Amino acid sequence: MLLEVKDLNIEFHDHLIPETVVSDVDLTLSEGEILGLVGESGSGKSMTAHAIAGLLSRHDMKKTGEILFDGKDLLTCPREELRKIQGNDISVIFQEPMTSLNPVKQIGWQTGEALRLHTNLEQGEIKKRVLEMLELVELPDPELVYTQYPHELSGGMRQRVMIASAMICGPKILIADEPTTALDVTIQAQIVALLKRFNKTRNTAILFISHDLSLVKTLCKRVAVMQQGRVVETGTAQEVFLRPKEDYTRLLIEAIPKCERGKSMRETV
Repeated sequence: MLLEVKDLNIEFHDHLIPETVVSDVDLTLSEGEILGLVGESGSGKSMTAHAIAGLLSRHDMKKTGEILFDGKDLLTCPREELRKIQGNDISVIFQEPMTSLNPVKQIGWQTGEALRLHTNLEQGEIKKRVLEMLELVELPDPELVYTQYPHELSGGMRQRVMIASAMICGPKILIADEPTTALDVTIQAQIVALLKRFNKTRNTAILFISHDLSLVKTLCKRVAVMQQGRVVETGTAQEVFLRPKEDYTRLLIEAIPKCERGKSMRETV
């Protein structure tokens, strides 16, 4: 098993009364698997993902349980060990790349940052790798994009840059946290196709977080449903979409527009 989350609990301590946002979560992710993590806003999806990625503060919250990756518990391992994993073995792409990209740094510099942190490559080799990756994510004219700044690119192009940055070190796990929410339907489909291709050609395991079940169905083989900080249902996409066990899951599926729901069900069979 590539990743195991065992009995994860996250409790905020920045208010007078502690607030539990993730409760008793168990998840597994195998090598090369695409797991969908779904639920409405506030269900704990992103908080769970950020815990796996090591992006939560260690000071104003209490975290218990285990997040096991490559023999290490990511909740308790030393910060220097975690830094070696972040961006190298486990990478993240977010919903809105403009909040993640540095507005005053060129795309080429930002895309190569993980290589500078995790390898000893010379600048010439880093540039070569960056240009290759920008081409792999199907950005037009990689040489031009390399010199541009985030504000000069469209939303879809910026998200491709984020994918290039996340994949440049060849991570074992890619966490995609609502990566298509801010994009139109056509660009969404292109980004999903791109993630599928990286999964197939590089055997990258993907944790795909979304509230959009129709999109999850097109990408994920297995699905975990979260409600109020808990995983309430897990199963293959076919099981969850065609034979949901929980009323909450049924409500999520019923919220899919009928035209998309019919398409999703046909694809499931």
